[in-house]
Amino acid sequence: MRIARTQDDSNKDTGDLKVNRYTASTVFCYFLTGVISAVCADSAISRDAQELVMQTDASSGLGDEYQKLLKIIENKRAPVQSFEGALDIAGRPGVGPKDSNVILVEFSDFQCPFCKRHQLGAAQQIHEKLALTGQLRYVFLDFPMEAKHPLAAKAASAARCAEEQGRYWEMRSTMYTNQKALNEIFLVEHAKTAGLNEGDFSKCLQSGKYDAAIQQDAAVGRSLGIKGTPTFFLGINSGNEINLIRRIQGAQPYEVFEREILYAVDIAENKSEY
Repeated sequence: MRIARTQDDSNKDTGDLKVNRYTASTVFCYFLTGVISAVCADSAISRDAQELVMQTDASSGLGDEYQKLLKIIENKRAPVQSFEGALDIAGRPGVGPKDSNVILVEFSDFQCPFCKRHQLGAAQQIHEKLALTGQLRYVFLDFPMEAKHPLAAKAASAARCAEEQGRYWEMRSTMYTNQKALNEIFLVEHAKTAGLNEGDFSKCLQSGKYDAAIQQDAAVGRSLGIKGTPTFFLGINSGNEINLIRRIQGAQPYEVFEREILYAVDIAENKSEY
């Protein structure tokens, strides 16, 4: 984008130019809007940031509002945040030993493209390197954003029905691989691909038996401040409940999860403060 300039008559001989203050601030704010959109996984935060941009633009001042913008951006750039609280995970599907000292909880939406990126990337490594080796219990809660993703809740039910046959992980991976084919008509085919008994799966899916549990997961997620997926919580096992120590936002590289999980393992083994 070109920045409009005005020439100062008093400096015609030297060729010195002044940048039009209003135009410069407008360009700066559009730039910040782009940055904010790129770093904000949370659409509500992004709207707040853009509102501040408009306020800054209207006032043509970059002082206090500029600092607020930078603070929003900096906060949202941090994929890992300390977190205090507790979470009941009883009855939720997962992989890895149930008595593991460390538990990673994922809130996800089967139509979310970032959840797909995680499932086909870092999640596979977490599963193979940490859950299957006994260092971690990896638990899944559903957070279907039905206004945007009307097929997500039914897909979540399909995954729960697969859990009844011990094939949750396989069904989960199959649905994310075929994310554009989540209409109910395709779910039985996905179940067969995942190795499920077709008749038992269809009966379970039609029953709607998990609908209330999925909505309860979403309510729990909202109580934890979740506004976008995937969002993860890392905690120390204390039975059916876990003591949360970290919140991880977005489809982060495997190295981010590994670092935080091994940190939690060290805490659990040494009974140190966190």
